Amino acid sequence: MTPRFEQLAEELANAWRDGTTIPLPGRGLGPSTRAEAYAIQDHMAERIGGKVVGWKVGATVRAVQLFEGHDGPLPGRIFADRCYKSPANIPARLHHGAKVECEFAFSLTADLPPGSGAVTADAIANRVAFHPAIELAATRYAPGTGNRAANTFDGIADNGTGGAAVLGPAVADWQKLAFETMVIDARIDQSPPIQAYGGPYRRHPLAIVAETFSDLRSRGVPLPPGTIVLTGSLTLPTPIRPGQTLVARFAELAPLELRFSA
Repeated sequence: MTPRFEQLAEELANAWRDGTTIPLPGRGLGPSTRAEAYAIQDHMAERIGGKVVGWKVGATVRAVQLFEGHDGPLPGRIFADRCYKSPANIPARLHHGAKVECEFAFSLTADLPPGSGAVTADAIANRVAFHPAIELAATRYAPGTGNRAANTFDGIADNGTGGAAVLGPAVADWQKLAFETMVIDARIDQSPPIQAYGGPYRRHPLAIVAETFSDLRSRGVPLPPGTIVLTGSLTLPTPIRPGQTLVARFAELAPLELRFSA
């Protein structure tokens, strides 16, 4: 990795720890390939130094990739100190430009099947547990900087624009759930419901988990039991301000709560 990218990774790590922002690299100065973006994120994670408990993945549906101009999913790490159980109280000072998203999450309950090939949904169906979840997305780039819009590679380098995750308890008999049509009611304080995605903006989440495990394993990333995967937004990413509370209900499951504390 070039010294310029090493410096960018260190600046991103410092911004992560401090809840600050840095300028978006100018045109031609940021990563221009996935390999470069992954290398920056990896180095950022090394500089943060915290325990990684899972992965969040954005743009996991083709319709979203086409709409937002991505060439594929945007993975990022979930760190232990920013992974919460519901109800969660999350300090706003650490998360700039925060937006909330309702997601399906899965945790690995056993080792992956042996081998180095692609992981299939069938192979992991009995090796994962399902959790309703909330992602708090955030950015370390200051708005209006860089004289350009952030792209896919900027987002990956910035830990996949991940901030924090809130998980509900594991759900028994989750295989019976209708994930593609599950009703999600999410509200910030007394606001109207946040727009929920459906149709081409949803996929069965187990397929996303399998693809994510395949990609990570091909990159040599360890995937021990307990590893969590957030499978992409099911609701419109919505800004949340200090002092506000999000309550999310996934069908008849127990509600999740995230308070964004000042």
